[in-house]
Amino acid sequence: MLQETVIDLVDRQLVNALQIFPRISWMQLGKILGYDATTLARRWARLRNEGLVWTVCYQQPEHLEVELPAMALIEVDVRAGQREQVVAALAPLDEVIEIDRTSGSRDLLLTVVHSSIATADAFVARSIASIPGIRATRTRFAHTLYKDGARSHLDALSADVLLALRRAAEGFAGEPSVPTPLLVDVMRSMLPDARRPAPEIAAELGISTTSVTRAIHRLFGSPWFTAKTDFAHHALGYTTAASLWYRVPTPELAAVGIDVAGVPGVRMSAAILDRMNLAITVWLRHTHDLESLLTRIEHAHPRIELCETWLIPSVAKRSGAVLTDDGRFSHQISTSHALAPIGAQRRER
Repeated sequence: MLQETVIDLVDRQLVNALQIFPRISWMQLGKILGYDATTLARRWARLRNEGLVWTVCYQQPEHLEVELPAMALIEVDVRAGQREQVVAALAPLDEVIEIDRTSGSRDLLLTVVHSSIATADAFVARSIASIPGIRATRTRFAHTLYKDGARSHLDALSADVLLALRRAAEGFAGEPSVPTPLLVDVMRSMLPDARRPAPEIAAELGISTTSVTRAIHRLFGSPWFTAKTDFAHHALGYTTAASLWYRVPTPELAAVGIDVAGVPGVRMSAAILDRMNLAITVWLRHTHDLESLLTRIEHAHPRIELCETWLIPSVAKRSGAVLTDDGRFSHQISTSHALAPIGAQRRER
């Protein structure tokens, strides 16, 4: 069980550092953290082999001159005793990027990304609502994402170390580029592991290691590309999560959404096209921490109204990664909808 796994300060610092710069070399990271590079590599391998940490990478269309994809939050009601069968049917769908098991009147909360509101609606009707065991679905569309998991980090490093890591990441980044076929191919090859060695990717794609290395540097310099280090949250001290739904006066929505995104523990903050127009996901070390978090938000923004609160006892899929019952990484589902070569140019070799 996750609670039996020993995660010490060095592990936490390692995970936090790779959240800031997922591609940093062990030698460079060892110098910044003050630990032996071999020790860090061995610890990462152990954590990864046990499914406690993993990496994902994906394209962020909001940084491209294209129409934003539709992001929908789907509440799902399931017939008694059939929740896990439904989860098993949902998990392979790459458009379903997150699956939360929830408390209260709904059984699951899904995050779905599609090319447009119309296609997302059709996808829900065709591929989700028709799954045996599902009684009902309710869809709410997000129009602005103020924070997602890629910008949700641990707090295990000093300010000096964080600065050194950010400088190292800036030095690694190459010239920004549009998503050419080569860059998309390399990004796809990094889906199983954002730290995957360049020679291994080169052998898979049948191109030179130099071309892959140059492409990786350009990816990390391009604002449309994101590489993220994630972890089994129970292993690092988070016992549960909660989904909070607020009604915010429209003129204040953006300011509140951005401000709340900076509150410790907040993993997601999104504006919703609904009467409840702000959705927030928070991670909690203890359930009683929720009260102080709610108080903090409401004191800062007295005109907002908390409409619903759902606990999230466990997560079945997060950012395209399918998780085991105890929250460990199982396997990655290719998020092909986010990896299309938009604006693709001539393949470079």
